[in-house]
Amino acid sequence: MADDTGRTEIGPASVVTGEIDAAEDVVIFGRVEGGVRSTAAVVVEEGGYAHARIAAANVLIAGSVVGDVRATERVEITETGRVLGEIATPRLVLAAGGAVKGRVSMSGAPAAAVAPAPAPAPAARTYSYRQPAARTAPATVTATAKKPAAPAAARSRTVRAQPVESEDA
Repeated sequence: MADDTGRTEIGPASVVTGEIDAAEDVVIFGRVEGGVRSTAAVVVEEGGYAHARIAAANVLIAGSVVGDVRATERVEITETGRVLGEIATPRLVLAAGGAVKGRVSMSGAPAAAVAPAPAPAPAARTYSYRQPAARTAPATVTATAKKPAAPAAARSRTVRAQPVESEDA
């Protein structure tokens, strides 16, 4: 997807904020916040992070992406890749261990021309990673009423008859 000539690299110690438009491959080892658009490929390497809208012909994700990913040809997510957002592409390759949380739209036809999606308002998309509150079982009260004891005369008793021996025998 990417070769050593004609590419833009964002180094591991670099943070780029804003929009990147390129007619070559864009390789992200560091951090990008905003948007990345390329007519070639966008690669988010392992350890790389993009909080951005990504649009390119091909996208390879081995790091983390928070935002929408749109590719006209193919999106590949490696075993270390993570995407939180929407993916639109005609072909998706998801390696065992790779993760997507969001919506995936696929069709056999190439996606629409590479154009960045309009920037959503900052509060338009909110991600929450709160831990669910511990659930406790509702209190269950079981009341059992004892029947009052019957008077002694009303109690039934079983008596076994014993043979009586006569004295005349």
